Amino acid sequence: MFKKYLFYFLSLPLLSNTITIDGELNEPEWKTAHKITEFYETSPYTLKKYKDETVALIFSNPDGIYVGFINYQDESTMLSKKTMRDEMSSLSEKNSINIDFDGNGTKAYIIAVALGDSLFDATKIQSGDFKTDWDGDWIAKTKKYKDYWVSEFYLPWNVTLMNQSSQKKRKINYTALRYRTSNQAWVSSAGTMAMRSDYFQNLTPLEIDNYTKSKLNFFPYLASNKNSSTNMQETNVGAEVFYNSGKGDQLNLTLNPDFGQAESDEVIVNFSAQETFYKEKRAFFNENQSLFDISNYNRYSVINTRRIGAKPSYDCATEANENECNQSKKSYTDIDFALRYTKKMDDNQFGVFAAKESDEKFSTGREYYALRGKSNIDNKTLGYMLTHVIDDINHSSSTVKVIDYINVKSEQLTTYFDLLSTEKDGINGEGLRAQYTYKPNKLSRNSGSILYFDKEFRLNDFGYLQRNDWFHLGVGHNIEKIDFAKDSNVILKEFNIDINYDADTDGNSNPYSIEQKNRIEFKDTSKFKYDLSYKSSGKNTTITRKNEIYPYVKIKDNFSITGDYEAPNYKYWTYDWRISFDKASKYNTWNSKGYKKRFFKIAGSIFPNDNLKLQSEFRVKKEKEWLNWIDANNLAVYDLNQRIVSFNLNWFRGNKHEIRLKSQFVALEAKRPRALFTDVSGTLLDLDKEISSFSNGINSFQIRYRYEIAPLSNIYLVYTKGGNVYEEDDDRSFSKILKDPWENPDNEILSLKFRLKY
Repeated sequence: MFKKYLFYFLSLPLLSNTITIDGELNEPEWKTAHKITEFYETSPYTLKKYKDETVALIFSNPDGIYVGFINYQDESTMLSKKTMRDEMSSLSEKNSINIDFDGNGTKAYIIAVALGDSLFDATKIQSGDFKTDWDGDWIAKTKKYKDYWVSEFYLPWNVTLMNQSSQKKRKINYTALRYRTSNQAWVSSAGTMAMRSDYFQNLTPLEIDNYTKSKLNFFPYLASNKNSSTNMQETNVGAEVFYNSGKGDQLNLTLNPDFGQAESDEVIVNFSAQETFYKEKRAFFNENQSLFDISNYNRYSVINTRRIGAKPSYDCATEANENECNQSKKSYTDIDFALRYTKKMDDNQFGVFAAKESDEKFSTGREYYALRGKSNIDNKTLGYMLTHVIDDINHSSSTVKVIDYINVKSEQLTTYFDLLSTEKDGINGEGLRAQYTYKPNKLSRNSGSILYFDKEFRLNDFGYLQRNDWFHLGVGHNIEKIDFAKDSNVILKEFNIDINYDADTDGNSNPYSIEQKNRIEFKDTSKFKYDLSYKSSGKNTTITRKNEIYPYVKIKDNFSITGDYEAPNYKYWTYDWRISFDKASKYNTWNSKGYKKRFFKIAGSIFPNDNLKLQSEFRVKKEKEWLNWIDANNLAVYDLNQRIVSFNLNWFRGNKHEIRLKSQFVALEAKRPRALFTDVSGTLLDLDKEISSFSNGINSFQIRYRYEIAPLSNIYLVYTKGGNVYEEDDDRSFSKILKDPWENPDNEILSLKFRLKY
């Protein structure tokens, strides 16, 4: 009985006074809703009128916006496979509503439900980025019938921050979409999808009744963690507050949060000079964060919230109790508070962000601040952002300033421009991004970009930058073919070519690259891709880590070919594979036999029923003359052999219980080393020096149980185990390399987390 009343109380903010979200569409309001009956095939992009009858309905009332779909289809062909949120399967029928709530073409929300009630949501911003980090406070239900199935959505007025006005009507831009598993085709009422460059220009305008509604949500939580490897145990109690005034203001505040992840990161082995970028998975930093998102693919992001709560800085050598200091080192930093405030005013937006890490016994927490403003003028968007970081323990501070500009010149042409400057400890740096996309017709796209970051540009205190001291030019062309004979097994061919030129700011040219990619999709839902790539000889300006005397290494030209195959989705299983081969020319200056790399991957999935999915994957990479930096101008080449084994399991019991298992095991061997050095001209030469071979074993294992009390209210029980074992002059077998990190873990954590919504 208690459980019943608790569920009702926690769910109350999401329940309409008049509409029950149950997949039935039997309330009288649906009879007067705006009706959509014409849909066009958008994947593949034929724009053919869809034959299977589909009806979408939209209306609003004081509670929110309601969307319903009636999808006519024989019941025997309806497929539904349960998935994690934002991890929807191609083996489930789906409906989606995409809405630009402000109707100004700057941001849209992609909200989808699969038959079986698996949810997906994401954001699409004008600059082109598509992100699944956002989890909105909305609900949807589906229901099967004999000759059709129904989906029903409820989007509260405060599901996100919207422009507010005194007008009785609100203009939104939207498209309604349906996905059929039988041919893996998407159909859209507006003839567009979020992946397309002309997406915002082709959304359909609609006027609906406008209302305002405030929201105050309080999320108390309890987190208890016990690390068996370090014998450390922590219990945190904190809270998050989300307030939406319903008049264009939103405040997000968290106090003493536990920002430990309920989901582990992927294992990435990285020996390069470039930092690995990890996606944000913590709920607080993904809510209402898009205003502060200035980024360009994986090249840079002005704010990378993974910096907050990252590993603290220590200077144990200066401490009188140095041993105690070393023993107290942690891989994360506790956080005192984080705050975000945003406001929308017609065509203007404003936001502030602040976060303060906790002071530890041997470390001082960092402070993070951001200020953001953005204005929309016709088809143009102009923005400004200022960030500032204070790092007392390192006696350092850094400031970043950005002016960003987007101009939608037409449905065919859009231009982007970012002007960036940094100041760190009195040293100033400059950066620039200029980019365009041009779409001459529905099946082709041209693009080009320029990036420039000088030697003193510093973004990584709060943001992320792939590299500085960087000049980049890139152009690309993409074309699709969709017209095939009726008896052809092919439904889509895609051709893409990219040409990229990179150099440092002194003009030292990296190898330029030409990449040609091809994709073919077949009627049986299988896919095949093959990529050809050529890199010229040139100067690698990153491997020596910006050494002033030895700034680059000359490398030889390289050719690679890669093939990918995805099998049809059979009833209970599917598989895919990849093979690739790289080859580079021999060096004359040292005893080179020429670089070679071979890669192979095989992966498979089994889904014995709608609620269970098992995945496994095996990867092998072998490299001859793998070049690795040691220090200064000293390098080494190895024969590299790497194997990765992974296994995942997702199991669902109804809509409330969820078990997820993720595991990755990595075994890397670097054998037969040869010492090299580079002279001031970048030429690689033999070095009479002994270099050790090495092995590296890494594992990441996590099993997570989640119970959903109500939407956005969850209980987590998580067991995480991970290790990293590095050995030199090692003759261990691969099985031993895989086993050692498991037997000697760095972390073995059992966590219990409660996060409740009031």
